[in-house]
Amino acid sequence: MSYKDGSVVNEKIEVAGEKQAWKAESQKSSDLESIGSDDSYDPTLEWTKEEEQKIVTKMDIRLMSFVLLMTFVLNMDRTNISNAVSDNLAANLGFNNDGVNTGVLLHSVLFTVVTLPNNAVVKRIGAHLWIPILMTSWAIVTWAHIFITDFSTFLAVRAFIAITEAGFIPSCLAYLTGFYTSRELLTRLAWFWGIQSFASAFSGLISFGVFRLAGIGGLYGWKWLFLIDGIFTQIVGVIAFLYLPVGPSNTSTVLWGKKGWFSERERKIAVTRLIRDDQTKTQQTQRVQWSDVKLALVDTKVWTHMIIAFLGVMPLSPIGTYLPTMIRSYGFDVTIANLLTAPSYIIGLVISIAIARLSERIGYMGLFAAAQVLWGSVGYLALIFVPENTGRWGMYAVVLFTASTPFFHGMHIAWMSANLSPIGKRTLSLGAIIGFANICGVPGSQIYQTNDAPRYRRGNWVLFGISTACAALLIFQHFRYKYTNAHRERVWNAMTEDEQKNYLATTKQQGSNRLDYRFDI
Repeated sequence: MSYKDGSVVNEKIEVAGEKQAWKAESQKSSDLESIGSDDSYDPTLEWTKEEEQKIVTKMDIRLMSFVLLMTFVLNMDRTNISNAVSDNLAANLGFNNDGVNTGVLLHSVLFTVVTLPNNAVVKRIGAHLWIPILMTSWAIVTWAHIFITDFSTFLAVRAFIAITEAGFIPSCLAYLTGFYTSRELLTRLAWFWGIQSFASAFSGLISFGVFRLAGIGGLYGWKWLFLIDGIFTQIVGVIAFLYLPVGPSNTSTVLWGKKGWFSERERKIAVTRLIRDDQTKTQQTQRVQWSDVKLALVDTKVWTHMIIAFLGVMPLSPIGTYLPTMIRSYGFDVTIANLLTAPSYIIGLVISIAIARLSERIGYMGLFAAAQVLWGSVGYLALIFVPENTGRWGMYAVVLFTASTPFFHGMHIAWMSANLSPIGKRTLSLGAIIGFANICGVPGSQIYQTNDAPRYRRGNWVLFGISTACAALLIFQHFRYKYTNAHRERVWNAMTEDEQKNYLATTKQQGSNRLDYRFDI
């Protein structure tokens, strides 16, 4: 079989009673040179499926749960701007919603610029330290929203929140690839983005109560929201310094002690299984090279993924920013409007996780992602054509359906990550795709205009076109990978054994460009 880095391995499965042992024996490859320096890797190690599941469960409970808490906090801090807008933030500061759009645009540009070099920084500092540094930094900026007095200070604080939050998601993605196999990431990244939807729902719920603090201490209700969110983020950020381990080979921390999470055998299984899934993970600590930059820049498959992220995430900007305001325009008061945003996020979370679990079992990640995007296309058409005399609950039902669009982004990133090699190219691409998923906020912030309110028919036609184009690209990428695999298989099988060995020994092609590399579809 062909391995994920392009080298050829033989995989032998032995069954003893109810236990299943897995053993991989790899040929010599330049990608394996760094393995010997890590005593956690054992090329002769065998283990049962039950042992591996125990390790994965332990990582889910001890690592993934805390990562989900951190991303929950992130999106609480990102969503509160839409809640604040519905509580008259713009009017209180002396501008209108077009000023809010300018703030979203500025945030998107700075977020993208800072995101691009982030993963190179992660390689030097370590994600286990960089993530808490970012969290404690944006926590300060979040509660500093209480000092906003006008449009200029609003833009200044939104600029700093973009700079401090930008590196969190790509850092977490790079961090999680060092613990989980490619297929395991599929469901976990769906949870990673799904919990952000839950945070958005919770933000709507908490704002229902927090806005009632308006006037206390001379603060608007929306300022209380930023203050409380910032303090909570500060607490989690400090804990993260003490909690996050370096990686599966070293899980000792201040809170977990020197022993860490794993026994010696568990530690070796945790590392060895990752390398057998993807040998490029032996290079996890290597710094990004200029050659990796070139590989990423000239790969049209990488660019296709970037465009998919750019288009697919763009609708979140107008919908996310104005969802409470749209619901309020149908005749609900501000607190009820924020409360009614919650169901859409919960529905989107549940469906996203269900689709990810199904795809984890049967594959076809690109097609499942396309189906989720097309859900949004149907919703935008419904918003356009729903009759003018529709009652407020009928309008809410249409908005609820549209805003409940399952978020395909986690599945898409897991799919891209599984199909990129070597590790430097993947690391850069994981940072870049988060940048593309945020720079789309620049045009996205201008889709819903004040003169198009409250139905935003013109804006919804734009969103329909964007979502449909994104779905088409996902389907295109699926078939591109499928037919590339078939072509490479024909060429490889047509070669003699000596020709195959000579190719492996002499080829200058790297990672996913190699003839013996097969893409996940």
